[in-house]
Amino acid sequence: MNMEMGISDKTYLYNLIAKLCSHVTRTLTKNYLVRYSCISEEERQRVNTRIEKETPFVLGSKGKFCPIAEADIDEEYVKKLAGFSDLLKIADDKNCIMRFLQALDESLAEVLIEERKRLQNGRVTRGLNSNRKETGIAILPKCECVWARKSRESFSYRRIDNYLKHLMIIEDRVLEDVEDRHIFIPKGFFPNFDATSQMKIAATPLNAKSSFDIRYHRNDDLQVFSLDYHESAAARDNERVWEKIVQAGAEGAELIAFPEMLGNATMEYAICRKLKNLSEQERDQIPPMIVLPSYFSGTQNFSSILDRAGNVLARQFKQNPYVLKTRHGDFMENIDGSNEIYIFHYEGIGRFAVLICKDFLTTKHMERIMRGFMLTLIIVPAYSTGSYDFKMSFDLCAHDYCNVVWINSCAAMIPGKESNFAFIGYVRKRINRYQDESESMSEMKPCDGLLNGKCDGKCIYYDHFGTV
Repeated sequence: MNMEMGISDKTYLYNLIAKLCSHVTRTLTKNYLVRYSCISEEERQRVNTRIEKETPFVLGSKGKFCPIAEADIDEEYVKKLAGFSDLLKIADDKNCIMRFLQALDESLAEVLIEERKRLQNGRVTRGLNSNRKETGIAILPKCECVWARKSRESFSYRRIDNYLKHLMIIEDRVLEDVEDRHIFIPKGFFPNFDATSQMKIAATPLNAKSSFDIRYHRNDDLQVFSLDYHESAAARDNERVWEKIVQAGAEGAELIAFPEMLGNATMEYAICRKLKNLSEQERDQIPPMIVLPSYFSGTQNFSSILDRAGNVLARQFKQNPYVLKTRHGDFMENIDGSNEIYIFHYEGIGRFAVLICKDFLTTKHMERIMRGFMLTLIIVPAYSTGSYDFKMSFDLCAHDYCNVVWINSCAAMIPGKESNFAFIGYVRKRINRYQDESESMSEMKPCDGLLNGKCDGKCIYYDHFGTV
């Protein structure tokens, strides 16, 4: 233990990295992160030599610093590194600071693999370092993604971890008031993906008729709307959701997504109970991850995210309220919103999150989340009168190699505007340069019965994405 700080030596080292990253973001110009990639070979040799001479790090034959073991990280070791870090900041040796960060990243490669395994215990984390409040930086192990280019950000915007392979750096100044919660999912959670590097997903609009009434009312000086759910329909709706889950599992889907608003007060408990009552063999036939329909309760709207064992991994709350336009004026969705966002990490998939309807359409919010956490997949449950605006946002995600699964509800269709429902869902995915552009967008067309009132509620769509 580091007696002065009252923290472990390893945490002290993560704090050191956070301080260096904070120094870079606060004192160096934006263009510096471009300039660093173009330093000369002589300058690169200078900084490598200095790091080798003044730190315990050893440069290997391939130009990378050799990995260390966790047992190497003791008080004396981190004090040497902290002292060197202080000297670099005093001398304002910018290039050596950046190369030192790379040396730390390369040297901690094996330590971070073990760190990631420890984080796969179901607990939620905000970072490996304990000085996030002071530095505005969070340090996390980085999970690779099989469909994202390694140069994903470098051609469009620069961030410190463009230069790091094993560490992910989160900057609070980019996220503003977002409170991130990170869940590292253990390897083996998506067994088919692990075996094939392809993820099969299912999405269903579920129902052509909502089991709720919209209630318009006043909240002080605001016109707002809430939902009054039909309790008598809950059991039927729960059974319909369960049938879709079982059907998707039988087809080999490893993730199933439902729309917004079609949940109810009993659904989470009912589905979890069914999952927990399955035998191990039966459970293996269920999608490993389930994004339930969102439920508008009190002043919150949230989707429950379950695993196949019936555990609630997270409840993702909607943050940006929808504004409903009526002939009596505009009515705001009566939600307080939540600034919490759950980020799921999985090796090979990268990082993914659920953004409910308006959270995805609020472009600044979506881009901040997507880029701040380097998302590689976004699940979008929606209850919307059309698909046009969503389709526009898909292109922003495609620019960053972030796949999107969007599923709407047929129940949101407005009579007279049936043309808005040419598609009820999309999967936007990265393809390789030799594929036709049409392959990047899977379009989910509603059934013929939707427009003539004969929908049987059987629609379920499948697609897959993965290594490129």
